[in-house]
Amino acid sequence: MDYEAQITEALQALQAKKLEWAKLPLTRKADLLDAVRRRLLDKMEEAGRASAEVKGNGDDPELVAGEMLAGTGTPATYMYRMANTLRQLAATGKAQQLPVRTAANGQKVVKTFPLSWADRNSLLQPGSVNELYLLPGEETVRQAELYGADGTVKHEGRVCAVLGAGNQGFLALKDALVVLYERGEVAAVKPHPIQDAWHRFADYVMAPLIEAGYVRSLYLPSPAETRTLLYHPLVDCVHMTGGTATHDAIVWGSSPEEQARRRAANDPLLKVPITSELGCVTPFIVAPAEFTDLQIKEQAANLVLAVTSNTGCNCNSAKVLVLPGDWAQADAFLERVRSIMRHTPLDPPYYPGIHQRYAAFKERYPGCEEVMAPAKACSRPLGEPLPYLINVLDKVPEDMSQEYAFQVEPFAPVLTVVRLPTSGPEAFLDAATRFANESLWGTLSCMLVVHPDLEKSCGAAVEKAIDSLRYGLVSVNCWSAVSFITGTSTWGAFEGGQTVADVGSGIGLMGNPFLVEGLQKAVYRVPITGQAVPKPMHMQPLPMSVARLALGFLVDGWWGLMRAAWGVGAAPKAPASGKRGGAAGKAEGVSGSKVEGGERGAEGVQVAA
Repeated sequence: MDYEAQITEALQALQAKKLEWAKLPLTRKADLLDAVRRRLLDKMEEAGRASAEVKGNGDDPELVAGEMLAGTGTPATYMYRMANTLRQLAATGKAQQLPVRTAANGQKVVKTFPLSWADRNSLLQPGSVNELYLLPGEETVRQAELYGADGTVKHEGRVCAVLGAGNQGFLALKDALVVLYERGEVAAVKPHPIQDAWHRFADYVMAPLIEAGYVRSLYLPSPAETRTLLYHPLVDCVHMTGGTATHDAIVWGSSPEEQARRRAANDPLLKVPITSELGCVTPFIVAPAEFTDLQIKEQAANLVLAVTSNTGCNCNSAKVLVLPGDWAQADAFLERVRSIMRHTPLDPPYYPGIHQRYAAFKERYPGCEEVMAPAKACSRPLGEPLPYLINVLDKVPEDMSQEYAFQVEPFAPVLTVVRLPTSGPEAFLDAATRFANESLWGTLSCMLVVHPDLEKSCGAAVEKAIDSLRYGLVSVNCWSAVSFITGTSTWGAFEGGQTVADVGSGIGLMGNPFLVEGLQKAVYRVPITGQAVPKPMHMQPLPMSVARLALGFLVDGWWGLMRAAWGVGAAPKAPASGKRGGAAGKAEGVSGSKVEGGERGAEGVQVAA
């Protein structure tokens, strides 16, 4: 197959459509997005099975239900809110006005969830609140500056090459929508090879956009073809979700020698702009207080979920537990974490390179504790399941910059524990904030557990910590992934002036359906216990029937719930990954393989040879 010709044909077609997309009326864009959203329900179960099969067992009902929730619910809520914003812009010339407050540090803070009692997500996430922090100095809320007074995009259109993530299929779908609706660009989507089967579902869902000519999918078999796409003269910009090794290989070249030479000359190999999401050594901070047994249990389960979900291969997996040295319940909390881990079945180690990264962590910390648990059934050979690793540091390292666990994001089910030698909650909050900001690599997301009594007694210190944490998402009392379901919480690195030469956790924020400009970070809060605090699936199994109804409601309100209940829109199993038909048949290319890169592994596409 002539992949170069295929890539050129797809990019030429997108180039021919980019101005049309930029000038398309807002109501038409909203109609297309609604059509895409409603198609999510048609094949959600088979999409869940496809995703579960990637992760080791497409016949595991709990895994399928969980994958359905992530792969359907996350993009659905975002699409619903974005379409509403577009229609309001078309009708009034302005996006929805949002509540604004001023934080103690002087920054303007915009509330995006919930905005009314009727918000459909608030039924599933009671007590949740999401806010967006504007950059220091931003005194007014600016929205939708991409669109002119006539509703058309202010630039003349661009073609963006989107490199999809390997660990979660839905990320490529959402990234494509962000490129289209938040940036006004048409998209050439290159799915990660291990997500090819799931992306066939994405092609089905995006059929209205594909048939209109605004999206093309390219299934490329090797890094050589990916390089052809990335450096093609018809590509105007790039967006990727992956690792820093992949980013640097794309921008600076495939070999260390080339990268060094190009960096010294400030001569990047990639000549077009690139935005990215690149991971983090994610902290989970527990502030001291007197917790009840239930609160200890739920927050320990919260941590276990953040450590073990997807075998620890998430860019927001908890990697470093930060505890107060003087917290009387610290040992009880850790023991509850171990107990829940022992009853949390080990997922198949499906992600490429996981065994090597796991072994490297064990070699660096030979005394770390192995927590055994039953292994889940696996439908294909993926190697031995990996016990959870807990690495308790005896003391805070003198040189944080040389501590492996603080500087290398291990894409594996491992957790390092550090106790800060502080006295009292206010001193701990200050020290923990500085530790997270200055000693751990990355700025993508962090988690902070704050007891309600502590907020009452030390409210100023708590707010100072939340305001000061330099992370793109600060999640209070729950795993940061839970914020995705609101459809209003942005995702990406803390906005701190990153460049391609020093990219950190990436450049650019995504998932901003209210189109708020000048953002620095998001803060998502939930009550310390209750329905909004997620539980590991084995602690709170989710029947398939309940998952279907919840997703029906998220996708299309009460009508969607009825569709899900009656099975309306159910479709036969998707064609095998080597076959294409219908709307998805317009997505060009074939499936291929991935070359692993870096400690974290390249969720996007490794372009090194």
